[in-house]
Amino acid sequence: MPPTALPAREMLKLPGETTIAWAVFDAAWYLATYPDARAELGDADAATVLAFYLDRGQARGHSPNIFFDEAWHLQQYPGPAAAVREGHAQSAFDTYCHIGFRTRSPHWLFNEALYRQRHPDLRDEVLQADNNVNGYDHYLKHGSREGRIGHLLFDPAVYREQLDEAEALEMAASGPFLHYLQRIAARRPELRTTLYFDPVGYLQQYPGVAEAIARGDWQCALQHYLCNDTPASFDPITEFSEAYYLARYPDIAAAVEARERRNGYDHFLNNGVFELRSPNQSIDLQYYVTAYASVRADLENRRARDALAHYLAIGHSQGLQPAAPPEEQVTEQQANALFRRKAGNLLPTAGRVRIDFACAGPPVVSVVMVLHDQFPQTLMMLNALRGHYAGDIELILIDTGSTDETAQIGRYVHGASVMRFDSDIGAVRACNAALQCANADAVLFLGNEVELATGALAAALDRLAGDPRIGAVGGKVIRGNGRLQEAGRIIWRDGMTLGYLEGAPPQAPEANFVRDVDCCSSAFLLARAEVLRQIDGFDDTLASGGFADADLCIRIVEAGQRVVYDPAVMVYHHGADRAGGNAAADGGIERAHQAFFRKHLNHLRFRYIADRRVQVFARSTQVGRRVLFIDDTIPLRQLGSGFVRSNDILQVMATIGFHITIYPVNSSRFGLASIYADMPDTVEVMHDRGFDGLAEFLTARQGYYDAIWIARTHNLDRIQPILERTTLGAGRPPRMVLDTEAITSLRDAGRAALLGEAPFDVDAGIMREFANAHFCQSIIAVNAGEAQKLRDLGFSDVAVLGHMREPRPTPRAFADRAGLVFVGAMHRQDSPNYDGFDWFVREVLPLVEQALGWETRLTVAGHTDASVSLEPFREHPRITLRGAVADTGKLYDAHRIFVAPTRYAAGMPYKVHEAASFGIPVVATELLRRQLGWEDGRELLSVDAGDPAAFAGQIVRLYRDGALWQSLRDNALDRVRSENSRAEYAAAIRKVLAA
Repeated sequence: MPPTALPAREMLKLPGETTIAWAVFDAAWYLATYPDARAELGDADAATVLAFYLDRGQARGHSPNIFFDEAWHLQQYPGPAAAVREGHAQSAFDTYCHIGFRTRSPHWLFNEALYRQRHPDLRDEVLQADNNVNGYDHYLKHGSREGRIGHLLFDPAVYREQLDEAEALEMAASGPFLHYLQRIAARRPELRTTLYFDPVGYLQQYPGVAEAIARGDWQCALQHYLCNDTPASFDPITEFSEAYYLARYPDIAAAVEARERRNGYDHFLNNGVFELRSPNQSIDLQYYVTAYASVRADLENRRARDALAHYLAIGHSQGLQPAAPPEEQVTEQQANALFRRKAGNLLPTAGRVRIDFACAGPPVVSVVMVLHDQFPQTLMMLNALRGHYAGDIELILIDTGSTDETAQIGRYVHGASVMRFDSDIGAVRACNAALQCANADAVLFLGNEVELATGALAAALDRLAGDPRIGAVGGKVIRGNGRLQEAGRIIWRDGMTLGYLEGAPPQAPEANFVRDVDCCSSAFLLARAEVLRQIDGFDDTLASGGFADADLCIRIVEAGQRVVYDPAVMVYHHGADRAGGNAAADGGIERAHQAFFRKHLNHLRFRYIADRRVQVFARSTQVGRRVLFIDDTIPLRQLGSGFVRSNDILQVMATIGFHITIYPVNSSRFGLASIYADMPDTVEVMHDRGFDGLAEFLTARQGYYDAIWIARTHNLDRIQPILERTTLGAGRPPRMVLDTEAITSLRDAGRAALLGEAPFDVDAGIMREFANAHFCQSIIAVNAGEAQKLRDLGFSDVAVLGHMREPRPTPRAFADRAGLVFVGAMHRQDSPNYDGFDWFVREVLPLVEQALGWETRLTVAGHTDASVSLEPFREHPRITLRGAVADTGKLYDAHRIFVAPTRYAAGMPYKVHEAASFGIPVVATELLRRQLGWEDGRELLSVDAGDPAAFAGQIVRLYRDGALWQSLRDNALDRVRSENSRAEYAAAIRKVLAA
C-alpha cells in the first residue's frame, strides 16, 4: 500500500508511470471535458496538461480522469469539502490520494464499502499481493470485466444485455464500467444498468430532468438520480415510491431528515428489502416471500439478490402476485348457504357408513349436542368431530322435537346416547338434562351449527388437564364469513356482554394469546364435570341472550376455578345461536338480562363500565403486572445473536406470571406459524405493527402497562420521544427498563483497534450511546464487567441479566465425535461473527489442517441474513455450511470441539454458553473468556485473537487429548449449572420488575 500522506501531485501520473488505475491522468479526456483548459492549452503534450491540472485545474474543481468525480466527491463528503475550502487540500482528489482511498468512494457509480462487502475474497493481503491499493483499483483493473458489482445501480450483466453486437465487442475490450462512462460522456442513448433503476421511465416521469440533460446540466438520468440535491423527490422505478416509503416508515424518514440516509431508496436497497418492507402500496414483499415456495427457494439458492429483484426479474413474468389479492367480501347469508350446501353433499354416503362413537374404555370427554332439525349439518359436524379426535368420546345427543331425519339419528351414528323430547325445550334445559348422563371427567357443550377446526378438542382437553385450577376452556369463534364472532367474552358492569374483537380478522394479535376471561360462549365450552355438578349446571331462567353462558362462567369462577380462552381452540359458527330455544323474542332477552343483573349484582359492580376504550383492560380477568417488551423485531430463537436471550427473558417472564405484549420496532419477515411456534402461548405478539404504529398503540393503551422493557439502547433512542408523549401524561407512568443487551461502544472500540483505526474514546462513546438512559429507572447489563462500566460512568440501579441455559449434555463420548463446529448468526457482512469466522478460515484452519490432515472438518451453522454472502466458503473442501439448524443438540453431539474465534464484540457470547450446556468443550478468544469470567484451562481454552498459530495449537491439543476434553466438559457444565439456571434468571427478572 502507498504511504498514507501522499498528495495528488505525487500520486497522479501519466499512463505507464503508475500501476494504480484511478491515479492515471487522462490528458485527452481532460481537454475534451474542460473547454476552458483546452482553450488555454491548445495542443499541449500530456505532461503539460498534467501540470496544468495540478497547478490550476484542481482549484477550478476539475477531475483528473473519467474515474473520479470531483464535484460529486465534494458534495458527498463534507470533510474533504471543508479541507479544500479552508486550504488544507488542493482538491477532493488530493484528499482521496492522501488517505480517502482507504474508505471513501471516488465516483457516484462506485461504492468502495459495498464492493469489499460483496466480495470478501478481496482481503487487504489479496489486494496487495496483486498490486492493488484498494477495491476501486481492483475493480478498474479486473472486477468490472469479471462482472463484479461495484454499485447497486450498476450490474454489468444487466448492462451487457442492452448492448448490440458491435457495442458488446467494444465493451469486451474496455470493461462494462469504463464503456458505460464513455458512452454517457458521448451523449449516446442511455441504457438500463440495473433492475433497480429505469432511465426511460424516469425521464418520462420527470420531463424537467430530460430538459436538464439536454442542456448539458447532467450526463444521464442515473447521474441525476444519484447526484441531485433533493434525492427524496424522485422515484427510481415505478415499483418504488419514495413518498409512500417515508410515510410508511417514519424511522427511515427521520434518518433521511438527519442525513443519515440519502433517501428512502438508499435504505430500502441496503436494508429494507431484506427486512421485507413494502416499496410501494401495491407490493407486499412479506406476502410475496411467504406465499410462494418457489420464491423462497430461489432466494435461498441465490437466484436473485432479494425479493424485489426476484419479482422484477422472475416473478412478474411468471404472473406471481406481489401482494395478497383484495379479500372477497362474503356475507353471513352467503357463507351459511355454502355451509348448508357442503353438508348436503354428504347425504348420499351418510347411510352407507355409520359414524362410530362407541367407547372402548372410559370416555375422555362427554360431548353434549342439542339438535333441532338441520340433519345434513348435524352429520357433517359429527363426521368432523370424529375425524378430528380419535380418543374415546361419549356422545350425548338431545333431540328437541326435530321433524326431519334427525329423529332417526341413531341409524347413522353408532355408540351415541340419544335423548328425545317431543318439543323444543331450548338448548339450556337440554344441556342440563344431558349433564345427568355424562360420565367423563370433562364435558364439552358443542353448539348447533358449529364446525370444529383441526385439533380444537385436543387443545382444549390439554389446556384443561394442564392446570387443576382451570374449570372451563373456551375458544376462538369464527363466523362463516371468516371474521371473529368472539375471542372470549367481556361482561360489563351493567350486566351486558360483548364478544371481544367481534368482526376482527382471526389472525389479529389480540385474539391469539391465552388469557383468563369473564366467560366464553357455549358454542364451544369445555368444563370439568365435577364443577358443573357442584354449581348445578346452567340456570334455565336465563336462557335468552346468552346470559346462561355468562352466569355459568361467573359461578365457575366463584367456585374457585378459572375460565380460560385458548386461541388454539378454534371453531366456525354457521347460523344463529340457539341458546334461547323457543323463548319469546318480545322481552325475553331483557327479562333474562334483568334477572342476570340482580343475581350477580355484587360481582358486576367490580367490572368495567361499558366503553370500547377499556376493552383492552376488560378482556382479561388475570391479576398481575403487565409488561410491554420492545425489541428490534419479534425475538425468534432462529435469529441467533441477542434475540435468543430476549426470547429466554420472555419465556421466563411468562412462566413467573407477567402478562406480556411483544412489540417489534421493525417488521418481522417470518410467517405467523414461525412466530407463534417460538413464543409462549400467553404472550400477545403484535406481529402486524411496527415503528410507525407505536404512537397510536401506546395512546390507545395509556395506563395499561406497569413496565416497558426496551431491548437494545438504539431502540430507546428511536422511541423515547414517542414514550414521552404517550406514557407520561396520565396516571402512574410505567417503569422504564433499558436492557442494553451489549454496550456497542465496547464492540466499536475493539473493531477500531483490530483494524488499526484511530483510538476510540470508549467513555465518550458510552456517554453518547446512553445519552437517553436517564429516561429509564432500571438499566440491565449482560455481564458484571459492563454493569460496572455503567456504574463507573454514574448510572445507578444497574442490574446484571446474562444468559439462561440448563445443562443438557449430549451423550457421545470423546472417541465417537469428530470435527469442529462454529455456530453463530451473521446478520451483516461486518458483524463480529462474520469477521471471526472469516479470520478463522483464513488464518487458523490451514494451520489446523497441517496438524490434523484429513480429520480437519469445520461445520458452520446459524442464521445468515440474505445480505450476507458466504459464497467464498461454499466450495471450501474442509467446510460444510449448514445454515439455520432447528435442533442444534444433534450438531453438538456429533462434533468434538466448538470454536469461538470472535475478535471484537460486546456483551457475552451466548453461543459459548449453549455449546458448554450441550457438553462440547470450547476453544475461544481471550476476549470471550473475559466476558464470560471463566478460567483458561478449566472451563475452556482461550487464546489471544492476534495469534492464529496459538489458536490452532489449542485446537489440535484438545482434539487429541481425551482427558483434557472431559475435564473441560465437566467444569463448563458445572459453571453453567451454577450461573445460568432458570431459577437465577427468574429471580433477576422479578427483582428488576418489582422495583
